[in-house]
Amino acid sequence: MLPALIATDLDGTLLGPDGRVSSGNAGALWRAHRLGVPIAITTGRPLRWLADLEPIAATRPHVICSNGAVRVDIATGAVERRHVVPPPVGLEVVAELREQLPDVSFAVEAGPGWGCEPSFPLRGDGVVPDVVAPIEELLGLEVVKLLVVSPRHDSDALAEALIPVVAERLTATWSMTGSRGLLEIGPPGVSKASALRELCDELGVAMADVVAFGDMPNDLAMLREVGHPYAMANGHPALHAEGFPIAPHHGDDGVAQVLARVLDAIGSTPGQPA
Repeated sequence: MLPALIATDLDGTLLGPDGRVSSGNAGALWRAHRLGVPIAITTGRPLRWLADLEPIAATRPHVICSNGAVRVDIATGAVERRHVVPPPVGLEVVAELREQLPDVSFAVEAGPGWGCEPSFPLRGDGVVPDVVAPIEELLGLEVVKLLVVSPRHDSDALAEALIPVVAERLTATWSMTGSRGLLEIGPPGVSKASALRELCDELGVAMADVVAFGDMPNDLAMLREVGHPYAMANGHPALHAEGFPIAPHHGDDGVAQVLARVLDAIGSTPGQPA
């Protein structure tokens, strides 16, 4: 029987190494769409970084971005759900993170744009911040994600040092590797898992009947909750340690390969996947 919903991360999962949705992955999602299976994009990317979805945009996927803090109608760009970081909690956490690692700097995703402290290192890709100001001022905006960068720690080390400081007050995770660490902090209790659960409740879909794909620690909670999780072969060791079934490498259309097996093995009635 068909999956009740297909949920997929973008970078390192649905997108290939070139940052695009391949024809193979697009074709697999179109096939599922024609069979009546809802599709959900679940990404850490902000709303302003969704242009790469053009090959599947007409399937009208549900789009969950900023690690669950925002849900958007891809056809209109209208925000359907938004969860924000409470400013007093954000200020408290920022102060304690600075005390733990004095060299960190901060940026925020707020609404359709973003802002950063003067000391925050830019990516070098020409994406200019909408606001440059002290973090205390930036947290007065409707912040959906707080970004923490360290020049001396990679993301795994940064997470190990700072997630215990954040504790349960906000939701801390990470979705990229590299020598310059990046920690992503969202509203309390908000994750890809919570946003997908909210969507499934609205659609009348059981999480146990969802097929989901991911590659990084920000996908962990989602993969733990769905009935049919797949970690990408190129994924973070933390996902592989969980013992999830492995989807082939994102450069080899891993999502499409798994969906081909699932859709070939079943009929056309929504319900429990084979």
